[in-house]
Amino acid sequence: MNTDLRRCLLAPLCLALAACSASPVRTTPVEEAPLRALLAYSASSPRPSAETLRERPATGDPYLLMQQAIQLANARPPELQRASLLLEGVLKSSHPYAADLAPLARLLHEQYGERLRLEQQWRDAQRRGDQLQEKIDALTAIERSLPARPAPKNPTGGTP
Repeated sequence: MNTDLRRCLLAPLCLALAACSASPVRTTPVEEAPLRALLAYSASSPRPSAETLRERPATGDPYLLMQQAIQLANARPPELQRASLLLEGVLKSSHPYAADLAPLARLLHEQYGERLRLEQQWRDAQRRGDQLQEKIDALTAIERSLPARPAPKNPTGGTP
């Protein structure tokens, strides 16, 4: 994924977190710690290959599930479907940290869903473009196979 698209996807996350921190209801540092740690992790996590991530089993710890989801979304190629499933696990978890991580998990889940939708639209557009190019190529081949047109005769009878 190019950096422009990544910035577009991270911008709403930053805005949402800024809005949460600017609200009059202040959370305790204990509640903010996992979110801040995950944001730092997201910003600094390397881009592992998808094959490397397949070897790691999902755990029941929502914090580790979030990390794995972030890694899957940042992998080359991204595995957004698996990342979304892990985030759903965080949202359904009864673990004490899960409630603190739920807003970020919900936001990431929505973003990954949107990325999946946009990727599908891009693939559909790419397929339609390929089909149109095939039609253009076929028309060009037909045009080349047509006999050459005879030179027009001068109707005035004079020399041009």
